[in-house]
Amino acid sequence: MFCSSCGYNLEETFNFCPNCGTRAARPSAEGETDSTTVHSEADCEKEAIESYFFAGYEYDTILCFLSKHHGITMSLSTLKRRLKQYELKRKTGDEVSDNELMEIIRKEIDGPSCVSGYRTLWHTLRLKYRMCVPRARVQALLKEIDPVGTEQRKRHRLKRREYKSPGPNQCWHVDGYDKLKPFGFPLHGAIDGYSRRMLWLKVTRTNSNPAVIAKYYHDCIEELGGCPRILSTDPGTENVEIATLQCYLRGDGTDDFAGEKAHRYVASTANQRIECWWSSLRRSRTSWWINFFKDLSERGVYISGNIYHNECLWFCFNEILQQDLDFFRVHWNTHYIRQSRHDTIAGKPDELFFLPETFGGEDQMQAVTDAQLEVVASHCEEPIVDNDYQSYFNYVVDLQQLAKPRNWKECLNLFEHLLNYNT
Repeated sequence: MFCSSCGYNLEETFNFCPNCGTRAARPSAEGETDSTTVHSEADCEKEAIESYFFAGYEYDTILCFLSKHHGITMSLSTLKRRLKQYELKRKTGDEVSDNELMEIIRKEIDGPSCVSGYRTLWHTLRLKYRMCVPRARVQALLKEIDPVGTEQRKRHRLKRREYKSPGPNQCWHVDGYDKLKPFGFPLHGAIDGYSRRMLWLKVTRTNSNPAVIAKYYHDCIEELGGCPRILSTDPGTENVEIATLQCYLRGDGTDDFAGEKAHRYVASTANQRIECWWSSLRRSRTSWWINFFKDLSERGVYISGNIYHNECLWFCFNEILQQDLDFFRVHWNTHYIRQSRHDTIAGKPDELFFLPETFGGEDQMQAVTDAQLEVVASHCEEPIVDNDYQSYFNYVVDLQQLAKPRNWKECLNLFEHLLNYNT
C-alpha cells in the first residue's frame, strides 16, 4: 500500500504516512478507498492519536503534532481521557504471554533484524505489532532466545567529533552506499544533520547517475516545501546535478551560505552524519543481507557476474529489500537518540525535525517556488527499472500465476524457481 500524497510504501498497520502525515487510504468493503469516503472528525482524531501513540511519542509531543499538522487542539487532560477511551496504555503487555512474545521475537530475528538489539526490537513491537511491553521484558526474552547474539552486541563506541547545528534543514548530508552493490543493490540516502532524520533511503539500479540522484532531491524538497541552507556531498560525479541545483535554489539568498556557498564538497569520510548513519545501517540491517547474498554465492545458487542471475536477483528481491529499508527508516526516525558527549540533541529524529522549537532549535528551511521546482524537475530522470529481462520474469510469473513474494524466504523460492525454469 502506498501513500496517495507522496507515494511512500506504507505498512499495513500505518494509519498515517510517516513521511508527509497524510492519512492512509485503505480499501473499503465496496472496493472504494478511504480517500473517497467521508470520515467523521472523531475517526480522524482517533487514528492520528493512535498513530502517534504507537510511534512512542510523549504526550506533550502528541499534542504538538495534533495542533501543528492536523489542526486538532486539546489539553493534556483531554488527551489522557481520549487514550483511556481508546484503551491505549503505556504500561501494558501483561495480556501477552511469554510464549506469544517469544514467537514474535523469533520471527523478527529470523531475517535482517537478527542483528538488532533489545531496544530496537522493543520499538519494533510498538511500531509494527502495537504492543506496549516493558523494555526489560524484551531484553530478558531476547537474551534467552539469542544469548550468543546478545553477547556479540556488547561493544564499545568510537569517539566522534562534535557536530553543531542551529536547527533542522541547516545541512543535509547526501551519499551513496555500495556495500550491497556487488549484488546489484546500490543504495542512496540523505540525512538531516540537526535531527538525524533520514530524508530518503532508496534501493536503485545505480547510485552514480546524477539525474537519478537529482530526482530523489527534487522529490524531497517538493514534499517538504523547501531546500536546506547547505547541502553536503562527496566530490563524486553523481553529485554534480544536485550541487548545481542547490546553488540555483539558493541563488537569491542573503545569508552567508547563499549562492555557491550553499553546497559544499567534502571527503566521503568527512561527511560525518551520513557516514555515521551508514555504520548504524550496517550493524542493524545490511550486514544480514550482505551475508545472505554471500551465502547464496558460496552455495552456487547465485553466480556473481552472470547477467541472468543478477537480473533475476533484482526482480525477486528489490521490492522486499526496499520495504525492509523503508521500515528501518521509519523505525530510525521514530526511535529515541540518547544524550551524548558530542554536542548533539537527544530526542526522536521526527520530533527534532518537525518540532525543533521544543528543543531550542529553529527551522532553517529555505522556501522554493513552483517555478524553481519545475526547473529542478527538468534535470531529473526516473530510475530505470524495466528491461527485457524484467519483462520476461513478469511474463513467467503471470504465466504460472505465481504469488508475489512477501518475505525473504518467498523471494528465495521465487529466485530458485525462475532459475530452474530457465534451465
